[in-house]
Amino acid sequence: MFTFLTKPVLKKLAWIYTIVILLLVTLPLNGEKQVLGKLNANYVLHIRLDYLSHGLLFIPWVLLCWHGGKPDNPRKKLLILWWIAGLAFAAFCEYLQLLLPYRTFNINDLLANMLGVLLGTLLVYGYPNLPDKIA
Repeated sequence: MFTFLTKPVLKKLAWIYTIVILLLVTLPLNGEKQVLGKLNANYVLHIRLDYLSHGLLFIPWVLLCWHGGKPDNPRKKLLILWWIAGLAFAAFCEYLQLLLPYRTFNINDLLANMLGVLLGTLLVYGYPNLPDKIA
């Protein structure tokens, strides 16, 4: 079905998605006069839309990074190291906003980022051969 999802393609997609995440956390997108409006004023099931979007943003990132960069015979220990690296990237994305005058650091965004990394890692653990099953 998706036979084009080879390891090199997934690796390229992971890099592109990483760049997209970095752009989303550094560009002035949220606010009254910004492109996306006020995301923090909208709710889905009593959860602020910006928190939900932060969490959902990192799930595919974990999947793309893992399946695009993992060795052929990975071990659980390696998955734990990737999870820690993912948490570090999620934290970096939020702490980066401290350096930008038009962005604000929010601990809830940080927690949502980390939850997305955790959910993505659990998907990788539960479905280790996901690209093979899709293809």
